[in-house]
Amino acid sequence: MMGQKQKPFEEILEKLNGKKKIVLMGCGGCATIFRTGDPVAIDNMAEKLEKNGKEIIAKIKLPFGVFCCYLPMSSQFLKMHEKELSEADAILMMSCGDGTQAVRAYLDEEMSIVKPIFSANNALGFVGEGPANFIEKCMGCGDCILADTGGICPLTQCSKGLLNGPCGGTTPEGKCEVDPEKDCAWLQIYRRLEKIGELDKFLKIREPKDWGQATRPRRLSVEPIDLMEKLKELKATLESMGV
Repeated sequence: MMGQKQKPFEEILEKLNGKKKIVLMGCGGCATIFRTGDPVAIDNMAEKLEKNGKEIIAKIKLPFGVFCCYLPMSSQFLKMHEKELSEADAILMMSCGDGTQAVRAYLDEEMSIVKPIFSANNALGFVGEGPANFIEKCMGCGDCILADTGGICPLTQCSKGLLNGPCGGTTPEGKCEVDPEKDCAWLQIYRRLEKIGELDKFLKIREPKDWGQATRPRRLSVEPIDLMEKLKELKATLESMGV
């Protein structure tokens, strides 16, 4: 998921300078996990903005599982608030930049609502684990090498992003010279390969990485899912769990 932190409130207020009527929109996906765009965060933001003279004319709260970046679902909530969006001086997105840009494009192109739009959050990349503590796991390089490194990514776990083994700064205790509290990523890879009986992969010399796979913006085309059918499946699964 996309890790994120809310921007300092002073920065948010500065971006909204001269804007009176504000629409807030959250996200039921990553921003809910990180408490940067869930209903509580939206209410807190609204309260702080109102104390600073802003008029909050709509709070678009997306339920958990409804990502604002996935327009087939989030667009339904935009349509429900068409009047307020049309009247707003600005839209403050409590989501990552992906969600902000997806909503901006839909408003511009599908609803003909062209408004200043800002993200209240700073995205920090793909992170995993949880539920309270998260760590970056993937940088979306487009050329995954986990099959050769024991399922541990050296691009994100090595402070230097080295692809062919540890640097000369690894301590005798196997710690990283950049972060002495952290085990060397390549030591972790070595131990993992040893455990699964694939230590021969450690000796493989890798060609220079093809960063061409990371050329922006990357585009994907897939066969659309049947959204209603998937929601029925989710309902059935939750009911089977007693939820």
